[in-house]
Amino acid sequence: MDFIQQLKAFDEIGSENLTPNAIAIYYHLFHVNNRCGWKEWFEESDFWIGRAVGIRRRETIVAAINLLRQKGFIEFQRGSKRNQSTSYKIIELSTGTIFPHENSAIPSAKDSVEHSAKDSSKRSAKHSPKHSDNIKQETETKTETKESMRARAKFIPPTLDEANAYVMEMNLHISAKDFIDYYEATGWVDTNGKKVRSWKGKMLTWEKFHKQDFSTRNPQNNPQDDIAKAIAFFESQEEGTA
Repeated sequence: MDFIQQLKAFDEIGSENLTPNAIAIYYHLFHVNNRCGWKEWFEESDFWIGRAVGIRRRETIVAAINLLRQKGFIEFQRGSKRNQSTSYKIIELSTGTIFPHENSAIPSAKDSVEHSAKDSSKRSAKHSPKHSDNIKQETETKTETKESMRARAKFIPPTLDEANAYVMEMNLHISAKDFIDYYEATGWVDTNGKKVRSWKGKMLTWEKFHKQDFSTRNPQNNPQDDIAKAIAFFESQEEGTA
């Protein structure tokens, strides 16, 4: 690019098509690209543009930059991350250049800022407080669900009335009182050292024990020992089928 010819062309065309802010920003970008050795694409941030040309409001900077692109003097690509520098490309000019957008209206600062903010709002949406609140609420809901499941799974020993009602319902042949007395003595822990999860299942195990024929038992053995061994046998079968 012949930068002298470029400046002459810009002086001739820019004064009739641009605002003073846009002209000042163009000269700054021209100077930055000159320092970069005339690269096709170079970077500059809105912050340093504002400091260089004396513009404090970002909306004013964005409007001027959009006007420069609209009129065909530059191209730019906003960074994908917030506060990342913008990439610029200065379009090569020649004296007498006719711009296809000369009759286009100059965008207002409000329109320019809204257009520029669309991409950044999408990127920042997932970091917004509302989004964080939704994640927090979902986490709390999952925690409450787990705690509810644990509460439902917590074992509650039956009362004597409940045990008797189940014996009648299932037509069992065991003593509900003996059943409750036995497991209350063990702390509702079976012979495998595991906590009872279903007292109804244990009652069915006792029913199997009741129907078992112990005629071959050694009469010298303690009956309580035989009972304990029988319960252990059926609980081991129960464990294997669980």
